Amino acid sequence: MKFSGVQWIGEIPDSWEVKKVKNCFYISKEQAHKKKPTILSLARSGIKVRDISNNEGQLAASYENYNPVQPGDLLLNPMDLYSGANCNLSEISGVISPAYVNLRKTVELNPKYFDYYFKIQYWTMAMFSHGKGVSFDNRWTMNAETLLNYYLPFPSYEIQNKIVDFINKKSVELGALIDIENKQIEKLKDYKQVVITEAVTKGLYKNVLTKDSGVEWIGAIPKTWSINRLKFIASYNDESLKEDTKPETVINYLDISSVSLENGITNIESFEFKDAPSRARRITIPGDIIVSTVRTYLKAIASINDSNLIVSTGFCVIRPTSKMNKKFVEFWCKSNKFTEEVSRNSYGISYPAINATSLIGFWITMPPIEEQKMIANYLDEKCKEIDALIAIKQKKIDDLNEYKKSLIYEYVTGKKEVC
Repeated sequence: MKFSGVQWIGEIPDSWEVKKVKNCFYISKEQAHKKKPTILSLARSGIKVRDISNNEGQLAASYENYNPVQPGDLLLNPMDLYSGANCNLSEISGVISPAYVNLRKTVELNPKYFDYYFKIQYWTMAMFSHGKGVSFDNRWTMNAETLLNYYLPFPSYEIQNKIVDFINKKSVELGALIDIENKQIEKLKDYKQVVITEAVTKGLYKNVLTKDSGVEWIGAIPKTWSINRLKFIASYNDESLKEDTKPETVINYLDISSVSLENGITNIESFEFKDAPSRARRITIPGDIIVSTVRTYLKAIASINDSNLIVSTGFCVIRPTSKMNKKFVEFWCKSNKFTEEVSRNSYGISYPAINATSLIGFWITMPPIEEQKMIANYLDEKCKEIDALIAIKQKKIDDLNEYKKSLIYEYVTGKKEVC
């Protein structure tokens, strides 16, 4: 082993060289000049053909200045080196935004080896230290000159191929293990939904007398239960911040993208009112239940525990009355029965939505209040048990992904040799 002369590469095998990107690649800046090209997108899972027919995401006015991509081209995102760190090797032809860097080889090499190498640079934040910009998390960018002078370990073509074959094989093996864990997580999530749905529609006791609820999608319910419409046991709160709120007022804001059926509330942002999104208006109090009325496929449903939390106007805010246990209502809204009814009554294809007044017209089961409390407490404990099992599975996935990263690092930098 010898010192490479580059701090972030460290030691490399004696037979390896160190070169610069410009000695091995050039940045392809051709323009497609095509009326209807195949549009590509750079994703962490690979280079994908982008469907622009559904009008989702940012659309360009014209794609004529997009850069042609060939199989074997290495695409890198030089922007947002913190949040947007990403590179991948293209296996398909098409065009891509000129915002990305398209490296095309000029010497004999295996581009997949360098794809793995640049992935390491992103993962270890090595490229980040060479960027410039206004702030670390916003457009922290590496310019073309810096990239062309970036150092690369350069083993022989034969060794590059051996390393790529080995990592590819190991990646398939690790991917299979990760896939097993992911499938088990999905089964646990499905089981959790079944447990919730059974409890809020059938109760906790087996062999109880039942009756027809009178609502087809609810079915039979215990004989001691009744049903009612949400609007009669909860209010729909549409109270919003006034437009004359002082501009410097700080608000804690919850967007639909920060809420999920499985994980609840995952992120709360703080803004001064003058800088807050126009949809940051709906006022909530602890105990409220929020259900997304736009992009209903997301199933963004959660209960509010924080004071002074402002949520998107894309939420229906449900406030149960004293007739109902708030936790029971929350679990009802998270049940398959309820979410499927939301889906059935949503309109629109790309961005399905439902009217809030329609949503609070849905039926809800009404066990006696003490039984509601028992069901809510049971589901609290049961869901914690299932979530703990999911967390164990997720930890295994995280460990496997970290092992894969360390394996790529060790072999691509020559710390370990392929036998």
